Amino acid sequence: MNKTLNLGSGNSYVEGETNIDLYAARVDVRHDLNVLPYPFEGDTFDEIRCMNIIEHLDDPVAVMQELHRIGRNGCILTIRVPHFRSASVAEDITHRRGFAWRTFDMFTDDSTLYGEYSKLKFTMVERQYTPYLFPLFYRLLSKVPLLTDHLLSKFVPMASIRFVMKVEKRVER
Repeated sequence: MNKTLNLGSGNSYVEGETNIDLYAARVDVRHDLNVLPYPFEGDTFDEIRCMNIIEHLDDPVAVMQELHRIGRNGCILTIRVPHFRSASVAEDITHRRGFAWRTFDMFTDDSTLYGEYSKLKFTMVERQYTPYLFPLFYRLLSKVPLLTDHLLSKFVPMASIRFVMKVEKRVER
């Protein structure tokens, strides 16, 4: 049976999943997501969904390491976060940061960014800008991500980016 974690469930409680949040009215596990480790054994989940929560947390690198710990090998991790030029970054006072197309690349073997902050790895399965309106237009923007992040996003209203990654548990030799 597929075991799914709904991290930072908020008002989006999902039956049959493990819903964890500190403030939500209805949860399965009430926990401050800035406090690590999370109250789960390692290799527990086949799928982890983080929809609009990572931007609220103090240390995204530590959170990614924790998600790697509690995800099974091959666990699908779906993250949606606000684009750094999204108005929601500033509108919500609890947001700590916005994100760019390559933000999570540091956790992949393909990363060319900023050194290696974590030895734990994920495979990037897909990513896409998510629209306010006009989904086809944002799919096109996703085909030219560096141009979009560096230039076009100055002129096009951005909402968020959805990342789908897979946990890789590597055996050290």
